[in-house]
Amino acid sequence: MADNTIYVTTLGDFSIRYNNNVVSDSINRAHKPWNFLAYLTVNKGREIPSGEVSALVWDEKNESSTRGSIKVLVHRVRSFLAPLCNGSDFAPITFKKGVFTWNYADRTVMDFENFEAILAEANKKSTSESRRFTLYQEALALYKGDFLHTNKSTWTNSIRDRLHSLYVNTVCDYVLMCYSKKKYSLALSACERAMYLEKNDERLYYLLIKSLYLTGARREALEKYHETTEVFYKEFGITPSNEIKLLYREITKALNVTEKSIELVQAELQESLGNTGAFFCEYEIFKDIYQLTERGCRRSGETAYLCLLTLFSDVDGEITPPDIKYYNRCMDELKLVVQDTLRRRDVYARYSLTQFIVLLSDVTMENASLISERIIRSYKRIHPVKDVKLDSKLAAIDVSIS
Repeated sequence: MADNTIYVTTLGDFSIRYNNNVVSDSINRAHKPWNFLAYLTVNKGREIPSGEVSALVWDEKNESSTRGSIKVLVHRVRSFLAPLCNGSDFAPITFKKGVFTWNYADRTVMDFENFEAILAEANKKSTSESRRFTLYQEALALYKGDFLHTNKSTWTNSIRDRLHSLYVNTVCDYVLMCYSKKKYSLALSACERAMYLEKNDERLYYLLIKSLYLTGARREALEKYHETTEVFYKEFGITPSNEIKLLYREITKALNVTEKSIELVQAELQESLGNTGAFFCEYEIFKDIYQLTERGCRRSGETAYLCLLTLFSDVDGEITPPDIKYYNRCMDELKLVVQDTLRRRDVYARYSLTQFIVLLSDVTMENASLISERIIRSYKRIHPVKDVKLDSKLAAIDVSIS
């Protein structure tokens, strides 16, 4: 028995399937006919005036000026749909008295409507956890891409944004459920797939790193952490959240739990002789080194100083907001200066978009001041332009016992 249902796909490429025949915008990318056809199917439950179509396709509200163009448009759309007919009496579009109608609204199934309906059921309070987990899987499998992702017409934006946000939130909820069920491989697959569609949500970066860690791919998780911090600094201009930093500490600790010989441990710990200058590390590691130095100073009476290096833009005496990409180039320059200026015993880390934090061990206040001044002079030499300035602040490590 023939299936009279018309299946319309909008999540990803746009396509229409009827009786095992398919037409898709991936075969013919003519924008105007496919844009009109998509609009017609998404609004399948109502009549659409030709003036509305004119505004949609040609950004014009004067219907008479595009009357001939509309006839051509309808002809092209019907030719696109011809493969679905296959000799049958199939006429999905009617154009009468200046009004368009999609004739088969009652038997047209839209994937994005199914996606929303599945999640509406999943998120009911009465839905059991096991049922919710299954429904999440169904919804995520249905979401093959953002809504009409190649269609850049303004009418698609609000729908695309709503569905995309719903998808990302669902991924996060689903992954947490996977953790509770110890289904770490499923969590990792969901995160990796989501990252193709969303690269700006910090939650997904965190969940991806954690999923790698929980599946046993600890070194891959560590590499992804470093990649993530670079993205946060250079693309978003923000520092990673405390949650991600704590996860980093957990991963680094886990990497050292396997029993090894002392010779192998020593080989791993030994720094390459080719490394010169100060020691650069993640801020979480910097905090551990600071606390160790603080203990040493308390015991030995030696002095150590923190130096905070800050880049800022000062144009005509006014501090201006940072340009993320430009500041990152300036920070790369400053990193080279710090690396070459400081001693091998000194330690530094990136603290924020425009700041490095430096730990100067076994120095006097006078020597610490000279070091910070030398950094500023060296930076001015490699960056003589006065659009960005470098400031330094010093503070002695407090060894007082409360």
